[in-house]
Amino acid sequence: MCRVVVVALLVFAAMATRIHRDASSEVCVYGHACAETEKDGRGCCTQCPSGMVRVAGGTFLMGSPAGVGESDEHPQHPVTLTGYCMDRTEVTVGAYRKCVASGKCKAAAQPGMEGLCNAARGDRQDHPVNCVDWSEANAYCMWAGKRLPSEAQWEYAARGSDGRTYPWGNEAPSAKRLNACGSECRLLGKRLGKEWTVLYEESDGWDTTAPVGRFPAGASAFGAMDMAGNVLEWTGDWYGAYEVGASTNPTGAKEGTFRVSRGGGWVNVDASRVRAAFRLRGEPAVRGVILGFRCARGD
Repeated sequence: MCRVVVVALLVFAAMATRIHRDASSEVCVYGHACAETEKDGRGCCTQCPSGMVRVAGGTFLMGSPAGVGESDEHPQHPVTLTGYCMDRTEVTVGAYRKCVASGKCKAAAQPGMEGLCNAARGDRQDHPVNCVDWSEANAYCMWAGKRLPSEAQWEYAARGSDGRTYPWGNEAPSAKRLNACGSECRLLGKRLGKEWTVLYEESDGWDTTAPVGRFPAGASAFGAMDMAGNVLEWTGDWYGAYEVGASTNPTGAKEGTFRVSRGGGWVNVDASRVRAAFRLRGEPAVRGVILGFRCARGD
């Protein structure tokens, strides 16, 4: 009988830890290991883990208004999210290699394109890992005690609640705000025997990916970096049509053929593809030189 009571108390304690709430009545998503001085009166950590930004819960309009963007960005609809944590930057080569060393992740590679896969190069530890498919990105986030963000979480972390077009606001993309295709990209194209157009005429300094966090002028309202350009980012959702009407903590289609990636990449020459509302679908097994990811934590 005593053993049953002890087990019941342990189960109750574990459940209680999961349902702590902060001052705004959100689920305590900051319940990682933190110092006692960083906890509130209910035992909740008041800050996200190191390397993550806090995205306070709120409501925003997901998608694009009528007449703007692609057809799958409609209908624009209100989404309410409880608070969560989002990686400040895309997952780097160095971080991903630790997961590979643990045996929980597969090595990132793309046959025939090793020169553009960052993990194959020793000088790119602080660049975003690319050439990973959806399951590999998902495996890393699980290993790190996190998960891939939902589409709604990704978009809200990128654009906030004020309806901005890009993470930094509504101003046009420039070499100071993101790593996309500038004059350096045109030169790369010439070396490859191709004529490439560009998104902006100035050079952003990197002909392929850039080290994460190098464009502070492009940070989102929550402080997340590189949410436009550098690499596209896998999300946790299946691709599907948006719901009509308001929703709370949506997680996309229940099943499907494609997964959704967000954010544009270093090869983008079209400003519309680095908008925070832009969606790109892809088969989960795809590994691309412009495909990477970041993780989230919380509801």
